[in-house]
Amino acid sequence: MLQQLTGGRGRLRRSTPNLLLAAGVIVLALALLAGVLGWQGLVQRADALDRARAETAQQVKIQTARTSLVIADTDAGTDVLTGADPGLFRYREFGFDLQPATLGLVTGARTDADAATLATANSYLTRYAMQVQAARTLAQNGNEARATTTLTAASGILHNAVLPRLADVQQASQDRLKDDESAADLAPLIAILVTLLAVLAIIGVHLWLTRRTRRLLNLPLVAGVVLLIVITVAGAVVVSRSQNRVVEAKDHALSVVDALVEARFSAFDARSSEALGVLNGATVDQEAVWAKSVEQAETSLGTAASGQSSGVQSDVKDITADLDQYRKAHQALLAAARAGRTAEVERIASGPAPTESVGAFEQFDAFSGALLARQVQSADDAWTSAGDDLRLVGWITLVVGLLAAVLGWSGIATRRREYR
Repeated sequence: MLQQLTGGRGRLRRSTPNLLLAAGVIVLALALLAGVLGWQGLVQRADALDRARAETAQQVKIQTARTSLVIADTDAGTDVLTGADPGLFRYREFGFDLQPATLGLVTGARTDADAATLATANSYLTRYAMQVQAARTLAQNGNEARATTTLTAASGILHNAVLPRLADVQQASQDRLKDDESAADLAPLIAILVTLLAVLAIIGVHLWLTRRTRRLLNLPLVAGVVLLIVITVAGAVVVSRSQNRVVEAKDHALSVVDALVEARFSAFDARSSEALGVLNGATVDQEAVWAKSVEQAETSLGTAASGQSSGVQSDVKDITADLDQYRKAHQALLAAARAGRTAEVERIASGPAPTESVGAFEQFDAFSGALLARQVQSADDAWTSAGDDLRLVGWITLVVGLLAAVLGWSGIATRRREYR
Protein backbone atom coordinates (compact mmCIF):
# COMPACT_ATOMS: atom_id res chain seq x y z
CA MET A 1 0.00 0.00 0.00
CA LEU A 2 2.82 2.38 0.86
CA GLN A 3 4.49 1.62 -2.44
CA GLN A 4 1.29 2.35 -4.32
CA LEU A 5 0.90 5.72 -2.60
CA THR A 6 4.50 6.59 -3.23
CA GLY A 7 4.21 5.57 -6.88
CA GLY A 8 1.00 7.62 -7.32
CA ARG A 9 2.63 10.70 -5.91
CA GLY A 10 5.61 10.20 -8.16
CA ARG A 11 3.45 9.95 -11.24
CA LEU A 12 1.56 13.05 -10.16
CA ARG A 13 4.81 14.90 -9.67
CA ARG A 14 6.12 13.75 -13.05
CA SER A 15 2.87 14.65 -14.90
CA THR A 16 2.54 18.14 -13.36
CA PRO A 17 5.37 19.74 -15.41
CA ASN A 18 3.69 18.52 -18.59
CA LEU A 19 0.35 19.89 -17.48
CA LEU A 20 1.99 23.19 -16.53
CA LEU A 21 3.63 23.33 -19.95
CA ALA A 22 0.24 22.82 -21.58
CA ALA A 23 -1.27 25.49 -19.32
CA GLY A 24 1.55 27.89 -20.22
CA VAL A 25 0.94 27.33 -23.92
CA ILE A 26 -2.79 27.90 -23.45
CA VAL A 27 -2.25 31.15 -21.54
CA LEU A 28 0.30 32.30 -24.09
CA ALA A 29 -2.05 31.60 -26.98
CA LEU A 30 -5.08 33.17 -25.31
CA ALA A 31 -3.25 36.35 -24.36
CA LEU A 32 -1.81 36.71 -27.85
CA LEU A 33 -5.24 36.02 -29.36
CA ALA A 34 -6.82 38.69 -27.16
CA GLY A 35 -4.14 41.21 -28.09
CA VAL A 36 -4.27 40.52 -31.82
CA LEU A 37 -8.07 40.44 -32.07
CA GLY A 38 -8.41 43.54 -29.92
CA TRP A 39 -5.96 45.37 -32.17
CA GLN A 40 -7.68 44.16 -35.33
CA GLY A 41 -11.16 44.99 -34.02
CA LEU A 42 -10.32 48.59 -33.19
CA VAL A 43 -8.28 49.17 -36.35
CA GLN A 44 -10.99 47.60 -38.51
CA ARG A 45 -13.56 49.88 -36.89
CA ALA A 46 -11.37 52.89 -37.65
CA ASP A 47 -11.00 51.71 -41.27
CA ALA A 48 -14.76 51.16 -41.59
CA LEU A 49 -15.42 54.66 -40.24
CA ASP A 50 -12.97 56.09 -42.77
CA ARG A 51 -14.90 54.33 -45.52
CA ALA A 52 -18.19 55.60 -44.07
CA ARG A 53 -16.82 59.13 -44.07
CA ALA A 54 -15.78 58.72 -47.72
CA GLU A 55 -19.21 57.36 -48.63
CA THR A 56 -20.81 60.33 -46.89
CA ALA A 57 -18.61 62.71 -48.87
CA GLN A 58 -19.66 60.95 -52.08
CA GLN A 59 -23.33 61.24 -51.16
CA VAL A 60 -22.86 64.95 -50.56
CA LYS A 61 -21.30 65.27 -54.02
CA ILE A 62 -24.17 63.40 -55.66
CA GLN A 63 -26.78 65.29 -53.66
CA THR A 64 -25.12 68.58 -54.59
CA ALA A 65 -25.07 67.51 -58.24
CA ARG A 66 -28.78 66.62 -58.20
CA THR A 67 -29.73 69.90 -56.58
CA SER A 68 -27.42 71.91 -58.85
CA LEU A 69 -29.05 70.39 -61.92
CA VAL A 70 -32.58 71.43 -60.95
CA ILE A 71 -31.21 74.88 -59.99
CA ALA A 72 -29.57 75.16 -63.42
CA ASP A 73 -32.80 74.00 -65.06
CA THR A 74 -34.62 76.77 -63.22
CA ASP A 75 -32.01 79.29 -64.41
CA ALA A 76 -32.50 78.09 -67.99
CA GLY A 77 -36.26 78.63 -67.75
CA THR A 78 -35.76 82.14 -66.39
CA ASP A 79 -33.23 82.87 -69.15
CA VAL A 80 -35.59 81.86 -71.93
CA LEU A 81 -38.45 83.71 -70.24
CA THR A 82 -36.46 86.97 -70.14
CA GLY A 83 -34.87 86.67 -73.60
CA ALA A 84 -31.49 85.26 -72.45
CA ASP A 85 -29.66 88.57 -72.66
CA PRO A 86 -25.87 87.86 -72.46
CA GLY A 87 -25.34 91.34 -71.04
CA LEU A 88 -27.17 90.48 -67.83
CA PHE A 89 -25.46 88.77 -64.90
CA ARG A 90 -28.36 86.33 -64.72
CA TYR A 91 -27.24 84.88 -68.05
CA ARG A 92 -24.12 83.46 -66.34
CA GLU A 93 -26.04 81.72 -63.59
CA PHE A 94 -26.88 78.67 -65.69
CA GLY A 95 -23.21 77.79 -66.28
CA PHE A 96 -22.30 78.67 -62.69
CA ASP A 97 -24.98 76.39 -61.21
CA LEU A 98 -24.32 73.61 -63.72
CA GLN A 99 -20.62 73.39 -62.79
CA PRO A 100 -21.04 71.62 -59.41
CA ALA A 101 -23.10 68.96 -61.16
CA THR A 102 -20.46 68.47 -63.84
CA LEU A 103 -17.72 68.15 -61.23
CA GLY A 104 -19.88 65.87 -59.10
CA LEU A 105 -20.36 63.46 -61.99
CA VAL A 106 -16.63 63.38 -62.65
CA THR A 107 -15.49 62.89 -59.04
CA GLY A 108 -18.51 61.11 -57.55
CA ALA A 109 -17.64 57.52 -58.47
CA ARG A 110 -16.20 55.20 -55.79
CA THR A 111 -16.83 51.90 -57.60
CA ASP A 112 -16.71 50.72 -61.20
CA ALA A 113 -20.51 50.41 -61.23
CA ASP A 114 -20.83 54.03 -60.08
CA ALA A 115 -18.37 55.15 -62.74
CA ALA A 116 -20.35 53.43 -65.52
CA THR A 117 -23.65 54.91 -64.34
CA LEU A 118 -22.22 58.40 -63.95
CA ALA A 119 -20.50 58.21 -67.35
CA THR A 120 -23.85 57.50 -68.96
CA ALA A 121 -25.46 60.31 -67.00
CA ASN A 122 -22.66 62.64 -68.07
CA SER A 123 -23.28 61.91 -71.74
CA TYR A 124 -26.94 62.82 -71.33
CA LEU A 125 -25.94 65.88 -69.33
CA THR A 126 -23.85 67.06 -72.26
CA ARG A 127 -26.87 66.69 -74.55
CA TYR A 128 -28.98 68.57 -72.02
CA ALA A 129 -26.52 71.46 -71.78
CA MET A 130 -26.31 71.71 -75.59
CA GLN A 131 -30.08 71.85 -75.93
CA VAL A 132 -30.35 74.48 -73.21
CA GLN A 133 -27.79 76.59 -75.01
CA ALA A 134 -29.74 76.17 -78.24
CA ALA A 135 -32.92 77.26 -76.44
CA ARG A 136 -31.17 80.34 -75.04
CA THR A 137 -29.86 81.24 -78.50
CA LEU A 138 -33.35 80.93 -79.94
CA ALA A 139 -34.67 83.14 -77.14
CA GLN A 140 -32.02 85.77 -77.92
CA ASN A 141 -33.17 85.75 -81.54
CA GLY A 142 -36.76 86.28 -80.50
CA ASN A 143 -37.97 82.80 -81.47
CA GLU A 144 -39.81 82.13 -78.21
CA ALA A 145 -41.92 79.23 -79.50
CA ARG A 146 -38.95 77.13 -80.65
CA ALA A 147 -36.94 78.16 -77.59
CA THR A 148 -39.72 76.90 -75.33
CA THR A 149 -40.03 73.60 -77.22
CA THR A 150 -36.26 73.06 -77.16
CA LEU A 151 -36.01 73.86 -73.44
CA THR A 152 -38.91 71.52 -72.64
CA ALA A 153 -37.14 68.70 -74.47
CA ALA A 154 -33.91 69.47 -72.63
CA SER A 155 -35.69 69.39 -69.29
CA GLY A 156 -37.14 66.00 -70.25
CA ILE A 157 -33.62 64.64 -70.80
CA LEU A 158 -32.57 65.95 -67.41
CA HIS A 159 -35.49 64.46 -65.50
CA ASN A 160 -35.68 61.16 -67.38
CA ALA A 161 -32.06 60.29 -68.16
CA VAL A 162 -29.77 62.17 -65.76
CA LEU A 163 -31.46 62.61 -62.38
CA PRO A 164 -32.66 58.96 -62.06
CA ARG A 165 -29.09 57.72 -62.63
CA LEU A 166 -27.77 60.05 -59.94
CA ALA A 167 -30.46 58.73 -57.60
CA ASP A 168 -29.30 55.15 -58.36
CA VAL A 169 -25.70 56.01 -57.50
CA GLN A 170 -26.81 57.74 -54.31
CA GLN A 171 -28.83 54.66 -53.27
CA ALA A 172 -25.85 52.37 -53.93
CA SER A 173 -23.69 54.65 -51.79
CA GLN A 174 -26.25 54.54 -48.98
CA ASP A 175 -26.24 50.73 -49.11
CA ARG A 176 -22.44 50.67 -48.85
CA LEU A 177 -22.62 53.12 -45.96
CA LYS A 178 -24.90 50.73 -44.07
CA ASP A 179 -22.43 47.90 -44.70
CA ASP A 180 -19.56 50.04 -43.38
CA GLU A 181 -21.55 50.90 -40.26
CA SER A 182 -22.29 47.21 -39.64
CA ALA A 183 -18.62 46.32 -40.07
CA ALA A 184 -17.62 49.13 -37.72
CA ASP A 185 -19.89 47.70 -35.01
CA LEU A 186 -19.19 44.00 -35.59
CA ALA A 187 -15.37 43.95 -35.54
CA PRO A 188 -14.82 45.47 -32.04
CA LEU A 189 -17.77 43.49 -30.64
CA ILE A 190 -16.16 40.23 -31.69
CA ALA A 191 -12.80 41.41 -30.31
CA ILE A 192 -14.28 42.34 -26.92
CA LEU A 193 -16.20 39.06 -26.61
CA VAL A 194 -13.15 36.97 -27.52
CA THR A 195 -10.99 38.95 -25.08
CA LEU A 196 -13.50 38.41 -22.27
CA LEU A 197 -13.59 34.69 -23.03
CA ALA A 198 -9.79 34.63 -23.05
CA VAL A 199 -9.67 36.39 -19.67
CA LEU A 200 -12.17 33.91 -18.22
CA ALA A 201 -10.17 31.00 -19.59
CA ILE A 202 -6.92 32.38 -18.13
CA ILE A 203 -8.65 32.88 -14.78
CA GLY A 204 -9.74 29.23 -15.04
CA VAL A 205 -6.13 28.23 -15.63
CA HIS A 206 -5.11 30.22 -12.56
CA LEU A 207 -7.71 28.48 -10.41
CA TRP A 208 -6.44 25.11 -11.64
CA LEU A 209 -2.88 26.24 -10.94
CA THR A 210 -3.86 27.24 -7.39
CA ARG A 211 -5.30 23.81 -6.69
CA ARG A 212 -2.43 22.02 -8.37
CA THR A 213 0.45 23.89 -6.75
CA ARG A 214 -1.17 24.87 -3.43
CA ARG A 215 -0.20 28.50 -4.08
CA LEU A 216 -2.95 31.10 -3.71
CA LEU A 217 -1.70 33.63 -6.25
CA ASN A 218 0.56 33.55 -9.27
CA LEU A 219 1.43 37.22 -9.41
CA PRO A 220 2.72 37.40 -13.03
CA LEU A 221 -0.37 35.56 -14.26
CA VAL A 222 -2.68 37.78 -12.21
CA ALA A 223 -0.88 40.88 -13.52
CA GLY A 224 -1.43 39.70 -17.09
CA VAL A 225 -5.14 39.13 -16.43
CA VAL A 226 -5.48 42.60 -14.86
CA LEU A 227 -3.77 44.21 -17.86
CA LEU A 228 -6.12 42.43 -20.26
CA ILE A 229 -9.16 43.51 -18.24
CA VAL A 230 -7.98 47.14 -18.10
CA ILE A 231 -7.26 47.35 -21.83
CA THR A 232 -10.59 45.66 -22.62
CA VAL A 233 -12.43 48.26 -20.55
CA ALA A 234 -10.42 51.02 -22.24
CA GLY A 235 -11.29 49.60 -25.67
CA ALA A 236 -14.98 49.37 -24.74
CA VAL A 237 -14.96 53.00 -23.57
CA VAL A 238 -13.31 54.19 -26.79
CA VAL A 239 -15.76 52.18 -28.92
CA SER A 240 -18.74 53.49 -26.91
CA ARG A 241 -17.57 57.06 -27.40
CA SER A 242 -17.07 56.36 -31.09
CA GLN A 243 -20.59 54.94 -31.37
CA ASN A 244 -22.02 58.07 -29.77
CA ARG A 245 -20.27 60.20 -32.39
CA VAL A 246 -21.63 57.95 -35.15
CA VAL A 247 -25.13 58.42 -33.76
CA GLU A 248 -24.52 62.16 -33.76
CA ALA A 249 -23.45 61.99 -37.40
CA LYS A 250 -26.31 59.73 -38.57
CA ASP A 251 -29.30 60.72 -36.48
CA HIS A 252 -28.55 64.42 -36.35
CA ALA A 253 -26.25 65.99 -38.95
CA LEU A 254 -26.77 63.46 -41.76
CA SER A 255 -30.48 63.21 -41.08
CA VAL A 256 -30.79 66.98 -41.46
CA VAL A 257 -28.57 66.93 -44.57
CA ASP A 258 -30.65 64.25 -46.31
CA ALA A 259 -33.93 65.98 -45.51
CA LEU A 260 -32.65 69.42 -46.55
CA VAL A 261 -31.31 68.08 -49.84
CA GLU A 262 -34.68 66.56 -50.64
CA ALA A 263 -36.43 69.77 -49.61
CA ARG A 264 -34.20 71.89 -51.85
CA PHE A 265 -34.51 69.41 -54.72
CA SER A 266 -38.32 69.42 -54.54
CA ALA A 267 -38.50 73.21 -54.14
CA PHE A 268 -36.24 73.87 -57.12
CA ASP A 269 -38.20 71.29 -59.10
CA ALA A 270 -41.32 73.32 -58.33
CA ARG A 271 -39.58 76.52 -59.40
CA SER A 272 -38.45 74.84 -62.65
CA SER A 273 -41.94 73.54 -63.44
CA GLU A 274 -43.31 77.03 -62.75
CA ALA A 275 -40.90 78.60 -65.25
CA LEU A 276 -41.69 75.97 -67.90
CA GLY A 277 -45.42 76.41 -67.25
CA VAL A 278 -45.13 80.15 -67.84
CA LEU A 279 -43.13 79.58 -71.04
CA ASN A 280 -45.66 77.09 -72.35
CA GLY A 281 -48.65 79.16 -71.28
CA ALA A 282 -49.65 76.24 -69.07
CA THR A 283 -49.33 77.70 -65.57
CA VAL A 284 -52.80 76.57 -64.55
CA ASP A 285 -52.33 73.12 -66.06
CA GLN A 286 -48.96 72.74 -64.28
CA GLU A 287 -50.38 73.72 -60.90
CA ALA A 288 -50.86 70.14 -59.70
CA VAL A 289 -47.22 69.32 -60.49
CA TRP A 290 -46.03 72.50 -58.78
CA ALA A 291 -48.18 71.89 -55.69
CA LYS A 292 -46.93 68.30 -55.34
CA SER A 293 -43.29 69.42 -55.44
CA VAL A 294 -43.85 72.17 -52.87
CA GLU A 295 -45.71 69.76 -50.60
CA GLN A 296 -42.78 67.35 -50.80
CA ALA A 297 -40.42 70.20 -49.92
CA GLU A 298 -42.50 71.14 -46.88
CA THR A 299 -42.66 67.50 -45.75
CA SER A 300 -38.88 67.19 -46.03
CA LEU A 301 -38.41 70.39 -44.03
CA GLY A 302 -40.59 68.92 -41.31
CA THR A 303 -38.42 65.80 -41.33
CA ALA A 304 -35.28 67.94 -41.10
CA ALA A 305 -36.52 69.60 -37.90
CA SER A 306 -37.94 66.50 -36.23
CA GLY A 307 -35.98 65.45 -33.17
CA GLN A 308 -33.20 67.99 -33.71
CA SER A 309 -31.75 70.73 -31.54
CA SER A 310 -33.62 73.98 -30.92
CA GLY A 311 -31.12 75.80 -33.14
CA VAL A 312 -31.79 73.54 -36.12
CA GLN A 313 -35.53 73.70 -35.52
CA SER A 314 -35.38 77.50 -35.47
CA ASP A 315 -33.39 77.58 -38.71
CA VAL A 316 -35.81 75.19 -40.41
CA LYS A 317 -38.74 77.31 -39.21
CA ASP A 318 -37.21 80.37 -40.88
CA ILE A 319 -36.56 78.41 -44.08
CA THR A 320 -40.17 77.20 -44.08
CA ALA A 321 -41.31 80.80 -43.76
CA ASP A 322 -39.16 81.69 -46.77
CA LEU A 323 -40.79 78.88 -48.74
CA ASP A 324 -44.20 80.20 -47.70
CA GLN A 325 -43.19 83.61 -49.05
CA TYR A 326 -42.41 81.99 -52.39
CA ARG A 327 -45.77 80.18 -52.23
CA LYS A 328 -47.51 83.58 -51.89
CA ALA A 329 -45.64 84.89 -54.93
CA HIS A 330 -46.72 81.83 -56.88
CA GLN A 331 -50.32 82.27 -55.81
CA ALA A 332 -50.24 85.81 -57.21
CA LEU A 333 -48.77 84.42 -60.43
CA LEU A 334 -51.46 81.74 -60.59
CA ALA A 335 -54.22 84.29 -60.07
CA ALA A 336 -52.82 86.41 -62.91
CA ALA A 337 -52.63 83.34 -65.16
CA ARG A 338 -56.25 82.42 -64.46
CA ALA A 339 -57.27 86.01 -65.28
CA GLY A 340 -55.34 85.83 -68.55
CA ARG A 341 -52.89 88.62 -67.64
CA THR A 342 -49.88 87.15 -69.48
CA ALA A 343 -47.58 90.14 -69.03
CA GLU A 344 -48.15 90.13 -65.28
CA VAL A 345 -47.50 86.39 -65.13
CA GLU A 346 -44.15 86.80 -66.87
CA ARG A 347 -43.23 89.75 -64.67
CA ILE A 348 -43.94 87.84 -61.44
CA ALA A 349 -42.19 84.68 -62.69
CA SER A 350 -38.96 86.53 -63.53
CA GLY A 351 -39.09 89.40 -61.04
CA PRO A 352 -36.32 89.89 -58.43
CA ALA A 353 -38.54 91.64 -55.88
CA PRO A 354 -39.31 89.82 -52.59
CA THR A 355 -42.96 89.56 -53.63
CA GLU A 356 -42.07 87.95 -56.99
CA SER A 357 -40.99 84.40 -57.73
CA VAL A 358 -37.25 84.87 -58.29
CA GLY A 359 -36.75 87.25 -55.39
CA ALA A 360 -38.85 85.23 -52.94
CA PHE A 361 -37.16 81.99 -53.91
CA GLU A 362 -33.64 83.40 -53.54
CA GLN A 363 -34.29 83.88 -49.83
CA PHE A 364 -35.22 80.21 -49.46
CA ASP A 365 -32.20 79.17 -51.51
CA ALA A 366 -29.74 81.23 -49.47
CA PHE A 367 -30.87 80.16 -46.00
CA SER A 368 -31.49 76.49 -46.79
CA GLY A 369 -28.10 76.30 -48.55
CA ALA A 370 -26.35 77.86 -45.54
CA LEU A 371 -27.93 75.40 -43.09
CA LEU A 372 -27.08 72.53 -45.42
CA ALA A 373 -23.41 73.56 -45.55
CA ARG A 374 -23.21 73.76 -41.75
CA GLN A 375 -24.76 70.33 -41.29
CA VAL A 376 -22.47 68.76 -43.90
CA GLN A 377 -19.47 70.08 -41.96
CA SER A 378 -20.94 68.83 -38.68
CA ALA A 379 -21.39 65.36 -40.16
CA ASP A 380 -17.82 65.28 -41.43
CA ASP A 381 -16.51 66.44 -38.04
CA ALA A 382 -18.54 63.71 -36.30
CA TRP A 383 -17.19 60.98 -38.59
CA THR A 384 -13.64 62.23 -38.01
CA SER A 385 -13.96 62.31 -34.23
CA ALA A 386 -15.65 58.88 -34.24
CA GLY A 387 -12.33 57.42 -35.34
CA ASP A 388 -10.23 59.26 -32.74
CA ASP A 389 -8.02 57.05 -30.54
CA LEU A 390 -9.25 53.78 -32.07
CA ARG A 391 -5.96 52.95 -33.76
CA LEU A 392 -3.91 54.17 -30.79
CA VAL A 393 -5.84 52.00 -28.30
CA GLY A 394 -5.70 49.16 -30.83
CA TRP A 395 -1.90 49.20 -30.91
CA ILE A 396 -1.79 49.48 -27.11
CA THR A 397 -4.07 46.42 -26.95
CA LEU A 398 -1.64 44.48 -29.10
CA VAL A 399 1.28 45.43 -26.84
CA VAL A 400 -0.72 44.54 -23.71
CA GLY A 401 -1.62 41.19 -25.23
CA LEU A 402 2.06 40.45 -25.85
CA LEU A 403 2.96 41.59 -22.33
CA ALA A 404 0.18 39.49 -20.78
CA ALA A 405 1.42 36.49 -22.76
CA VAL A 406 4.97 36.99 -21.45
CA LEU A 407 3.77 37.46 -17.88
CA GLY A 408 1.51 34.42 -18.02
CA TRP A 409 4.22 32.24 -19.49
CA SER A 410 6.82 33.41 -16.97
CA GLY A 411 4.45 32.88 -14.05
CA ILE A 412 3.69 29.30 -15.05
CA ALA A 413 7.32 28.63 -15.97
CA THR A 414 8.34 29.56 -12.42
CA ARG A 415 5.95 26.94 -11.02
CA ARG A 416 7.14 24.40 -13.56
CA ARG A 417 10.74 24.83 -12.52
CA GLU A 418 9.75 23.91 -8.97
CA TYR A 419 8.81 20.42 -10.17
CA ARG A 420 12.05 19.68 -11.96
